[in-house]
Amino acid sequence: MSANNDFEYRILVVDDDEILNGLFCAFLGSRGFETLPALSVQEAKTILQTDGNIDIVLLDYQLGDGVGLDLFAEEVVPSYKNFPPVIMISANEEPEFLEQCFHLGVSDYIIKPVNLSLLSLKVKSLIASLRLQKIVNNQNVELEIFKHEAEREEAIAKFTYEYLVAQNSQQYSGINQYLKSCSSFSGDISITRQSPAGDIYFILADATGHGLSAAITIMPVVSLFNTMVSKGFHLQQIVSEINRKLVNDTPADRFVSATVVELNFAANEMSVWNGAMPPAYWLDNGKIIQKFPSRNMALGILSENMFDADVTVFNLPETGRLFLCSDGVIEQENQLGEQFSYARLESILCQAITDPTQDVLRALELHAQGVSYSDDVSICCLNPQEIRNGLGIEKSNNIEDYYHQIHPFSWSISISGNKLANADIPPMANNFLQYIGMDQKTCQKVFSIISEMISNALDHGILGMSSDLKQNPEGFMDYFLQREELLKNLTEKDAIELRLDWALFDGEKHLMISCRDTGPGYDFQSDRKIDNQKYSGRGVALIRTLARDVEIYAPGNFIKAIL
Repeated sequence: MSANNDFEYRILVVDDDEILNGLFCAFLGSRGFETLPALSVQEAKTILQTDGNIDIVLLDYQLGDGVGLDLFAEEVVPSYKNFPPVIMISANEEPEFLEQCFHLGVSDYIIKPVNLSLLSLKVKSLIASLRLQKIVNNQNVELEIFKHEAEREEAIAKFTYEYLVAQNSQQYSGINQYLKSCSSFSGDISITRQSPAGDIYFILADATGHGLSAAITIMPVVSLFNTMVSKGFHLQQIVSEINRKLVNDTPADRFVSATVVELNFAANEMSVWNGAMPPAYWLDNGKIIQKFPSRNMALGILSENMFDADVTVFNLPETGRLFLCSDGVIEQENQLGEQFSYARLESILCQAITDPTQDVLRALELHAQGVSYSDDVSICCLNPQEIRNGLGIEKSNNIEDYYHQIHPFSWSISISGNKLANADIPPMANNFLQYIGMDQKTCQKVFSIISEMISNALDHGILGMSSDLKQNPEGFMDYFLQREELLKNLTEKDAIELRLDWALFDGEKHLMISCRDTGPGYDFQSDRKIDNQKYSGRGVALIRTLARDVEIYAPGNFIKAIL
């Protein structure tokens, strides 16, 4: 209906005086309105019951078969197709009468004798109100449709998000976590994954803001973290790649704070990377043994050459646990506007002999005192010893019992040239071992050994890089940038060969892993023991702890390990 065409509006004129009725109809018709005459209350009722396109009723109070207010009878109104605004015409000016009319639903009132100019103004005023009401009604319909579509899309997005998080996280004994969203979507996530080498990787991440926008920012972190852990990448490489992905693919005002933890049970150490998150706490017997504060910017802010992948390495003691939380815990306010605060959190942690998750949660709820959470809240606690026990990790290096039913085999692969830059040799070998029936624990151990062999062969043997670059946190990024440039210059003369042989050695069944590269050789002899205070140089030393025998042949480009 056009908002500027008055002829589109229909007016029902109810007056038992045919002359006046005709006069009103003629006058309103000359003003561009379509009119419909009714000479009685009953005729007006019939029209309203059958015609749903009446926009205004011009109603005389005193009619031959009753009064105008009879149109408002409760038993009649429900039968009308619609009940439009009414302008009452009467000579009665008593306040009580006018109050009765307006109480029943009359929209306007005009005193007899009728001033036609005033009548025209009142009709136009009602028409303007009708136009606005129709605009509002149309907008309400559009809003309802939009709301329905938004709810449907939100439900789909929520299902996809929750499915993605569930599919990319694994449950382990010894990991206790509590996550509560302040809206339909959570910008906080915690994910646990086990690498092919058997290491446990854990990430607690908090995206900018909350709700759907935060969830969208966090989704690339979930998928990339899962992919890189499953391919055996180390912690520094994982956070560097996630940062690069977020910088390139998300808006400048979107970033992700995160604490990433690597539990390396073979080396009995824990590595922590904290980027703009509250400190992580190592707790033991009601004491805070060590804090792991943020030493890095959040993910998605700094470019590759400025990003710091520095980690803190911590020797795992026999007892204790790691506590982590998001800033939603620290910054939650009570009714007085007071934050929960680090002081209150640390006081609780110092009183907790066991897992403090529930203690912190109860204290937070008591502090909030019914105030809704203003941000997503995440509380996590990791018990490495319980995780280790749940995984059933054994300290013995003898794997003879693992494959006594496996037939002898030899498996080898040789890769050269620029294919070395992207070749995932450890996962290839791992897939083969799983295919022939090797148990998971053995596969994890072999994966760790192969990863270190290939890394040393490529980085130090072929590319000729020095570990000295990684002796301090700032050198890590320089190391990776230099590595990327050197990988571009690989030729077909540059090659790595890996072999797996199951056979008898000294009369016993063993698995031999050998790796040879075409480089000039590398001095492995200095890597005799693991130094957890160093940022590098633990490759061959780690291999020696996993294998029963390791031999390196001159000039240093051929290594064998026997399990």
